[in-house]
Amino acid sequence: MDKKVIKIVNEARWADGLRVRNRLEEITYDPMRSQEEFLMRLIRENAQTVYGHLHGFSSIRSLDDFRRYVPLTTYDDYSPYIERITNGERNILTAYLTEHLSYLSGYKKLPQSRWGMQTSYDYSLCNSFFVAAHHGYLTDGMTLNLVDNSVERLKSGITIGNMLGRLLVKRDIDNDQIYVIPIDVANSPDRDDILYLQALFALKQNHISLAICDHHDYMVELLRYIEKHWPKLAEDIEQGIPYIQPDAERANMIREIMEEHHIGTQLVTRLWPRLHCVMVYNVDRLGASFELLRTYCGNDVHFVFTGISTAEGTFTAALNLDDPQTVLIPDSVFYEFKPKDTKDYNNLLTIDQLEIGRSYELVVTTLSGLYRFITQICLIVVGRYHDTPTVIIGKE
Repeated sequence: MDKKVIKIVNEARWADGLRVRNRLEEITYDPMRSQEEFLMRLIRENAQTVYGHLHGFSSIRSLDDFRRYVPLTTYDDYSPYIERITNGERNILTAYLTEHLSYLSGYKKLPQSRWGMQTSYDYSLCNSFFVAAHHGYLTDGMTLNLVDNSVERLKSGITIGNMLGRLLVKRDIDNDQIYVIPIDVANSPDRDDILYLQALFALKQNHISLAICDHHDYMVELLRYIEKHWPKLAEDIEQGIPYIQPDAERANMIREIMEEHHIGTQLVTRLWPRLHCVMVYNVDRLGASFELLRTYCGNDVHFVFTGISTAEGTFTAALNLDDPQTVLIPDSVFYEFKPKDTKDYNNLLTIDQLEIGRSYELVVTTLSGLYRFITQICLIVVGRYHDTPTVIIGKE
């Protein structure tokens, strides 16, 4: 572990996070203004695309025009366009360079533009690092990365796979000095093998201060695996294997901890005394498995719920530690909302028309080429940050 490198990286994380948070502070005071500016710029800059020509983007001057010219859409409306993008064609759905394809519901693919990915990086990662750092949890320890980093590069040059994993490895130069699990090791297609490697590298490293996971279940799965297989893991750490150097002292420390441990009780800070922050993505309804994770972590570990982010876009950003409510991002996506208790999409609302306590289905226009896309994602408005609604995930 090179503390100098970690310090440099964390200072860069803090600086990026502060820049993004300052922008979020500014745009949440007048979200509808930001939304209208975002939409008009998006339409103007994509007017010469195939989709823009088809739907008269060059004639759109207002939100009313946008709704009149551009139809509501579902995934099937985009399938032929996505195949053309996959093959390397440009200016199909968006004028912005398509860098990546994310998976949506298994075999379905959604394009991610460079601008869309940068926005996701800013609000999902940088802003979350800001929250952790603001409370003193972006320290000089390493990062336990439980995110799937497997990415394939197509002949067209576009990558395909987990977008969050691709964003996390954005700075190639420092990956192996920051993340506990080497990127190339973490890409095994075998889930059992991945769990073994995650547990092995995680246990080998004592100086972990931050954990990042796609979903809180992944952290629970790792801890359960350690509870079940710790004798073998300690033996491999003591003897050394092709992946790691032998470390008898750490192996004995693990044995002492696990021999006293009772299954399902506090474990995280015993194995990693400096781990006090877990960043959780794909936040859905926090049920029994999350309560189990809280038990494993104890009172000294805090959570950053990074926001609501899917293959369709990055919708919300974290505000505080241990708070599942996140704020809608006015310059990430153009939002329209169908009240959950209405049957059709004839009277969609904008961000300034939402009411606290009500549920809405999300319709989005994105930086990656989705226009008035019906997501079927349900949000519940629970408050406001400045003048912008804060939300949690609701029942679909």
